[in-house]
Amino acid sequence: MSRLVHVQFSKQCALTPDNIALRSLSENITYRELELRVNTIAHQLLSLGVGSGDVIGVYMDRNNHLVATLLAIMNVGACYLPLDPYYPHNRLAYMVEHSDTKLVVTNRANEMDWLPVDCAWMDILGVDLSNVVSPILPDVDEQQLCYIMYTSGSTGTPKGVMVKHSTVVNYLNWMQDAFQLGEDGRVLSQTTYSFDISVWEMFWPLTTGASTALICEEAKYDPVLLAEFILQHQVTVAQFVPTALRIIVDASVLSQCRSLEHIFSGGEALPQCLVDDLSAQFSGHIHNLYGPTEATIFACHWQCQANAKDAIVPIGYPIPHADVIVLDKSLELVEQGGCGELYLAGDILALGYLKRDDLTAERFLDDPYSLDGKAKMYRTGDLVSVREDGALLFHGRVDTQVKLRGHRIELAEIEAQLQALSYVSNAAVIVDGSDDGKNQYLTAFYVPYQYQETDIQAIKREMAKVLPYYMQPSRYYAVDSLPTLPNGKVCKSALSAQ
Repeated sequence: MSRLVHVQFSKQCALTPDNIALRSLSENITYRELELRVNTIAHQLLSLGVGSGDVIGVYMDRNNHLVATLLAIMNVGACYLPLDPYYPHNRLAYMVEHSDTKLVVTNRANEMDWLPVDCAWMDILGVDLSNVVSPILPDVDEQQLCYIMYTSGSTGTPKGVMVKHSTVVNYLNWMQDAFQLGEDGRVLSQTTYSFDISVWEMFWPLTTGASTALICEEAKYDPVLLAEFILQHQVTVAQFVPTALRIIVDASVLSQCRSLEHIFSGGEALPQCLVDDLSAQFSGHIHNLYGPTEATIFACHWQCQANAKDAIVPIGYPIPHADVIVLDKSLELVEQGGCGELYLAGDILALGYLKRDDLTAERFLDDPYSLDGKAKMYRTGDLVSVREDGALLFHGRVDTQVKLRGHRIELAEIEAQLQALSYVSNAAVIVDGSDDGKNQYLTAFYVPYQYQETDIQAIKREMAKVLPYYMQPSRYYAVDSLPTLPNGKVCKSALSAQ
């Protein structure tokens, strides 16, 4: 079977042409209607000279046109490059230039002045989507790129992760095998399409006869509007990063979302206390997913349980096609229970970083534990240990360890202990003070549970019980919420600016 995302969609169209494919506030459209739009856009792309292997930028809002455009780009053998309208324009321009983007598709024609002058663009709103065409499409190999997603780079410039069709389909097939989404399933699409969680939110349902429910930006940030959308469209599956999930739980809106069967969390460490609070409002299944963009969406899964003993939920077991390897600094295997860096291998890995052979060689190493001499393993930078039952426990980042007054400190560990307090719903810890390393100290920002009054001295006493003196924050600030990035994760640079 050909492992191509758009082919999987086309096959499903033939099986369920009259099922609702896309649901939104503006309209619901069937699989047949969506396929017609995809063909029309593909025809337009071909007429503009788009060919196999081209990079096509997408600068659009989350709507039905977005999904149709992404599928059309795949149909013509090109790969899509997400250009989030909420990103700074100079960052978008860098991505377009660095990737040699041939064309940008947009529904924001009045704000394209940021685009480099040598790059063409197409207004999707100017395409007659009612025009029925049957374009002659090129053959596409499953090893071709499906998308390029730029992630933050340690050098200050973003790096483009190249992901092929076959590993995306591997992941979608695992989700279907594991969770059996039926034709009556409705998956919430709320993650910005510049992050790979959006890939399964959009395309898993479209390869199973189910519906993708596209929520607008304004509603996804408001727990009340979010719950109304879930209720209106009878959403059965939703995914949130823990920071966003905490806001939703604190708003106490999930009890009315009775259609929800599965809630997935990923992108950040998931505190057990959040699972406990979620379980009080939600009787369905709660899942923790783990994986970097370089490993095609997610590589590990854990079924969460209320009142489990670990302060941070395990990242679980590798999914099919994924291998996990825990190594020390000498790239030797770490014994069970010991802490080491997690490396990922198997048929899940990206092809590397676009035009960054140096960085690709640094992060995608030869896998000495594979019988395949050409196999690679990806260095995640995450510290983990293996529990007796084989589950992986997350201990923080190698590169977010800080050294303070001679002590190595993992900020995630402090955050986990703060979030374990019953009267703290969310927390983030940063290093404050002078840039020269002198007079530096730990500062904690926390959101009180249900905005109740908190006693900082009581928090300090609790932290003194579980943390050595050098890991105890010097300053605590109660805040209404933590600043977030477009993907919902905590933005620590914004905290340090406060």
